[in-house]
Amino acid sequence: MPSRTRFAAALGATAVAAMPVSVIASTYVVHPGDTLADIALRHGTTVSALVEANRLADPNLIRTGQLLNIPDSRMGTPGYTVGAADSETYTVVQRDTLISIARRFGVDLTALARSNGLNVNAPLHVGAVLHVPGRIARTNALLMHVANQVGVDPKLVKAVAWMESGWQQDVVSPTGAIGIMQVEPYTGEWVSKYLAGRPLNLHVAADNVTAGTLLLGHLLAVHNGDTDAALAAYYQGDASIASHGLYDDTKRYQRVVTNLLHRA
Repeated sequence: MPSRTRFAAALGATAVAAMPVSVIASTYVVHPGDTLADIALRHGTTVSALVEANRLADPNLIRTGQLLNIPDSRMGTPGYTVGAADSETYTVVQRDTLISIARRFGVDLTALARSNGLNVNAPLHVGAVLHVPGRIARTNALLMHVANQVGVDPKLVKAVAWMESGWQQDVVSPTGAIGIMQVEPYTGEWVSKYLAGRPLNLHVAADNVTAGTLLLGHLLAVHNGDTDAALAAYYQGDASIASHGLYDDTKRYQRVVTNLLHRA
């Protein structure tokens, strides 16, 4: 990470006040091509929560034009995220409108406009950088979704991701580790080839989380479910541990992630 250590990220040393939860849209109208999983991820929630909130008999049967209620995005968000910066940046491209951007991120239109000092009908200029609130809820949903798909404890995945980057996709470490899970490019190539079975783009949040979660699951399997050993291997690498033993930083990494797990 270029501007702070991963330990500072985990402890919230540079955190600022979060936006209110109301930045997430409370309702959503289904568009062509939408799936419930896509809608859940954009709005920082889960498929099961959407099914329950809307009393859906079949999550695979939603229709264009259907109005869905979006449940409270605070559900399942770890306590250690409280007070963290809750916005991410987005660069306007051709044909973007504030409404289309709000829909893409699952954000309340008024909250998006207010965050950028704009009128809801204001024209946007290509290249303008907007601040999009609701980052924590969206990232929480993504981490939970991928963790459940891979079969790794979501609380562990979220704690590691917080320790590594503070759940920020745009950070790159001095050694070149990328994104939310701080995956090195060569590690991403190995995971793509041997664990994912497809190329993973570490600069895309969903692929970055997939790479880190698959690696974490692999290390847990290698170490027979020993979480401390898997964490040490994720941070330092098994080859380095075999040659040099655990570094002090590695031991501290284990302690901080364990503490985050207890605060989840």
